[in-house]
Amino acid sequence: MTGLLGSRETWLGRATCNGLLLATLCAVTAACGVSNALSTAATGPLLALKASDTVVETNLQTAEQALQSGAPANQAGTGITTTVGPSTSYNVLSVSSTAGQVTVLAGYNQLSRDCLGLVDVTGPGTTVLGQTQVGTYYFWIARSASSTCDAASFAATPAVPKGWPSGDPSPTGWPLP
Repeated sequence: MTGLLGSRETWLGRATCNGLLLATLCAVTAACGVSNALSTAATGPLLALKASDTVVETNLQTAEQALQSGAPANQAGTGITTTVGPSTSYNVLSVSSTAGQVTVLAGYNQLSRDCLGLVDVTGPGTTVLGQTQVGTYYFWIARSASSTCDAASFAATPAVPKGWPSGDPSPTGWPLP
């Protein structure tokens, strides 16, 4: 017996195939953590936010190494641009530098809304974020606006701001927020 859709067997075959496809799709999305409440779920894959903070860290380290060698922080081929204003993304770093004393770099992760930065004290006479000794100090501000990820404002802050976690800035690496 045939109708508009073809034989009964063809219709059942298509229905079974579509049912299996739907069941597989549901199983895959459930395994990935997708729920009915998509409006409150993260829009990126798991672990992507941590990886994107790693990109900011790498860009900051690349810029720091360039500056220490006398090259510009935004040297060709790195994909890094610099600004004297706030950082707005992974590859736009905010830079503030006082020759022979201190350099502050800050990078903003627009996915996690984290601001990561470093203070490189190269000479005495300036206190930045509570740091006076020669060395490199790292800081991490979780869930902030890009407008607050501004190296110049950090460079103008002599004490560690209230509310910052203990040990931040750290001389050993980026502390977790």
